[in-house]
Amino acid sequence: MVHYKLIYFNLRGRAELARLILQHQEIAFEDFRFEREDWPKYKAGTPFGQVPVLEVDGKPLAQSNAIARYLARQHGLAGQNDWEQSQADMYVDCIYDLIGGFLRQWCPRMVIQTAGMKNYKPPIDFSGIELPEKPKLTFMDKVPTYPSNLKPPKMAKRITLMRGPELIHNEFIHKQYGIVALCGGRLNSGHIEMIRMTINRKMDANRMFAVWRIDPPWQPLTRKGQGKRMGGGKGAIDHYVTPIKAGRVIVEVGGKCEFAEVFSFLNEVAHILPFNAKATSHELMEAEKIKEKELAASNVNPYTAEYVIKNNMGGCHDWISPYDKKWFFKYV
Repeated sequence: MVHYKLIYFNLRGRAELARLILQHQEIAFEDFRFEREDWPKYKAGTPFGQVPVLEVDGKPLAQSNAIARYLARQHGLAGQNDWEQSQADMYVDCIYDLIGGFLRQWCPRMVIQTAGMKNYKPPIDFSGIELPEKPKLTFMDKVPTYPSNLKPPKMAKRITLMRGPELIHNEFIHKQYGIVALCGGRLNSGHIEMIRMTINRKMDANRMFAVWRIDPPWQPLTRKGQGKRMGGGKGAIDHYVTPIKAGRVIVEVGGKCEFAEVFSFLNEVAHILPFNAKATSHELMEAEKIKEKELAASNVNPYTAEYVIKNNMGGCHDWISPYDKKWFFKYV
């Protein structure tokens, strides 16, 4: 005697048609059901990672329609000729549609293919976007302009200009796309020219525009001549740089375009910069802020970096940096 074992969730669903056939023919079978949370334990043992599965003397058979047709042929319910078999298939497909409607009500997030057509989202409305007269990035001077009677001043390293978060230029003005610094650093004229040339060449100026969000190089860096001994004051000005803080928006790109169109060349520029940076969009930045707040709210560990430093646990004030006392290890 053939032994049938029908494996499915603890509900009717797609296995119900096979159950009805077996019950109608008064055939004994093992109706093995399990709860949804136990599904990971049984998934690996199924042919396609799906249920229902009918085991016939230990041999698995998947797909609900294949199971139903197999049982119908084995027990005289598939019809005696081609016409009767087609009528049986008609009722099977009808039941399949009914089960699909039930599953949509039971689990609205479940994706069920009912036709070969694809559902495409409507295009984004760019009617409110106006392109500027000059859409491309402008050239930035390598050296700041000083009055003729003023000697270019020298300056100390001023590392504080790169430490900590950017408090002003940390949002997209045009609410679209751009490159954001992930840590502090400096941009010299070569980096700025690389950004300008790459973006201007690869963006479509008829639909897109780009704007600078940084100043031209203004901080002087000095260097002593080759073979010159230490001492005797600072050397001559070698070049100028623009200091960048973490979270600073370096360049913005917008227009009648989507993020996927500009991501390739923005990401290329971000990976060449002398500090960590990323290509992102306004929506992604807002989502990151929400996620950060959710993580902070759901943190059950009271001993955060802020708590440890504020309470001087382990005498950490004696060995941590003064900047860590202010920013709690966030900007290093």
